[in-house]
Amino acid sequence: MSKSIEIMADEIAAQAKLFELCGEDIMKQAGTILEKTGMASKADRVYITGCGDSYCAGLACRDFFAKYAKVHVEVHHAMEFSKYICPTEVDEKAIVLSISSSGRVARTVECALRAKQMQAYSIGVTSNPDGPLAKIASENLFVNIPNVVGVAPGTQSYIASQLALICFAIALGKEKGVLSDEDVREIFAYISELGEAMKLTVKNNFDLIRKYLVAYSAEENSNKIKIFHILGSGPNWGTALFGSMKLLEASGFDSIPQGVEEWAHTQYFTTKPGTHTVVLAPKGGSRSRALEILQAVTVMDGKKIVIGEEDDEELARAADIYLPICGMKDIKEEFTQLIYPIPLELMAMHLSEVLGKPPFEFEQKPWRRAENFRQIFDSKIESLE
Repeated sequence: MSKSIEIMADEIAAQAKLFELCGEDIMKQAGTILEKTGMASKADRVYITGCGDSYCAGLACRDFFAKYAKVHVEVHHAMEFSKYICPTEVDEKAIVLSISSSGRVARTVECALRAKQMQAYSIGVTSNPDGPLAKIASENLFVNIPNVVGVAPGTQSYIASQLALICFAIALGKEKGVLSDEDVREIFAYISELGEAMKLTVKNNFDLIRKYLVAYSAEENSNKIKIFHILGSGPNWGTALFGSMKLLEASGFDSIPQGVEEWAHTQYFTTKPGTHTVVLAPKGGSRSRALEILQAVTVMDGKKIVIGEEDDEELARAADIYLPICGMKDIKEEFTQLIYPIPLELMAMHLSEVLGKPPFEFEQKPWRRAENFRQIFDSKIESLE
């Protein structure tokens, strides 16, 4: 196992403890910001923005925000927000949460700057208190995740960004009178229970996913993996996008993220032997449609890889390979985005090993790292003034 993959494995296993480690601190920070600014009574909408994993975290938490803070929420790519949304739609009644774990992503820093220039409540969400984002945003939520020595596809930073958004949504809901103290305690208890389920889900999927990838990466297998279609809706549309990014980062393997419904209008036509369709199917709004889609995958000779609760027998029967979410029943859909990424993270990690491809290939191709960092961190930041 390479150093990068060791880091990734450790991060996946450690995610379950993250809320316990930093949840209370983030709640205190959020409460201080709300008390200082009075934004709960003044703001009428929330924009969440970021790039890569950070954008996915925003998508994954949109439904949670809408339910528990009772506020209009929009999630945009940093480029779309900074160049097209912010100049014409943002004002002093908007809260803008700009997410960058590194605190260095130029386009996200630009979002925070432009939001501030438009008189919005500009809040950075980052793990780097000394980065450009923290310096430019009016306020900050700092997520203190353990330091990682080395470069690996980020999983812990993704869950940390989600937890920051969840804590801010809870604090905002409480300040607005939507949530009582008892409601808040119940949410925290639920997330704690989910943490235990995350540990069990890692344990029960670790070897299962490796065996699946070894079997379907073999040349002699008529259904050898040629491409993944990763399908999700609601909170897990963000999970589908995130999963495709981890496969790219960990092994250079291409995949197509798609909405559960949209697959029937698009990737249905290119599904064939060698197409492995991964369907995220929690018990919620899109589960019944997911079952219909699985039938269509069979018709088109694709392989059906399904992620769902361990006791969902109907869903398991519809799958060729079933990856169980363990230790908790009937998970509320607005929390599922915290646990459903785990099988996808394990797929990315194991595929890197099975294919013998190191994550990012930065050590083998240092020029690749230099150009990637230049594009992400050193892009010109353009002010509105």
